[in-house]
Amino acid sequence: MDGQYHSVEFHPSSTAREVMELVKSKIGLPESAQGYAIYEVLGSLERSLLPEEKVADVMSRWEKYNNAAAQAAQQIQQTNQTNGNRRQHYIFLFKKHLFCDHYLNFNDPVEKELLYHQVLHGLRSERYPITEMEAVMLTALQGQLELGDCTETLQDYRTVASHCLPPRFVPNIPHEAVAMHHQSLRGTSATDAKKSFLNLIQSWPLHKATIYDVMQSFTSNWPRILWLAVDQKGIHLLEHRSRNTLCTYEYASILQYSPHLNCLMIITGTEKKQSKIILTTSQAFQIANLIREYSQVVRQNLTDHKKTVLPPPPVPEHSIGLTTSKKGSKIQFATKTS
Repeated sequence: MDGQYHSVEFHPSSTAREVMELVKSKIGLPESAQGYAIYEVLGSLERSLLPEEKVADVMSRWEKYNNAAAQAAQQIQQTNQTNGNRRQHYIFLFKKHLFCDHYLNFNDPVEKELLYHQVLHGLRSERYPITEMEAVMLTALQGQLELGDCTETLQDYRTVASHCLPPRFVPNIPHEAVAMHHQSLRGTSATDAKKSFLNLIQSWPLHKATIYDVMQSFTSNWPRILWLAVDQKGIHLLEHRSRNTLCTYEYASILQYSPHLNCLMIITGTEKKQSKIILTTSQAFQIANLIREYSQVVRQNLTDHKKTVLPPPPVPEHSIGLTTSKKGSKIQFATKTS
């Protein structure tokens, strides 16, 4: 996610979990780091590999896809005399997958750097709703990181903005406003600038959520195109590219979810009263898998919490004096002194 490529050798039978441990060791993440996953990426589409999935099998599928695409392109080229021989480009991506509070360790410099670059990617791909003022402040902070202190010469901040903002923001970024905020950061170290950058992102309550574009048609009261946010607390439906949350369903209220090729059905409520949500999306299986993984973490946390709640200690027998009478029993609690 930080743009670096690493070569990792692994056995053909190695699973995604085993390869992930190799990657963590390669980049300096501690073994205790949790919540990461390996993704296969094609263009803007990505899929997290299941822990027991064999990485070599995924690469074998890539080869089959490319061979089939090459044959189809060759037929098109012979028919239309056009150059259609274009291979698809697949990559493996290592990044944070589950953003649980106890999985985040900003004290580890490697994890902090990875999360920072993952946030940048989320901003560029428009997975964080930001205002124009926030865009100015983020560009100024990124400018302090990349350029250092502001100079007297007015900078063209479009290149800096392209590193931390969605493409539609970049051409119209107000350079004077950015320069003014950049000037106020004079003397700020790169570490502090990065910390302020992340703090600004974390001001949004759903900053840890994974965002998906979905469509709905079950109610006319909401827009057709929505955001679906999945995080450690539950699922949230929002207006598209907005912070306006329309509804939230905690995992305890999700009775069933069923992914299909182009849609996801979610049943919420109680056994007596249920409601059905049908969302149109090409990432239904990815969403369902993420819901399942977060639900498992929530259940495990509840189990661990119950184990830590101990019953009150029993009162020693020698500290209780019991006397009886015709009218009944009388219990006297006394403290024994040595």
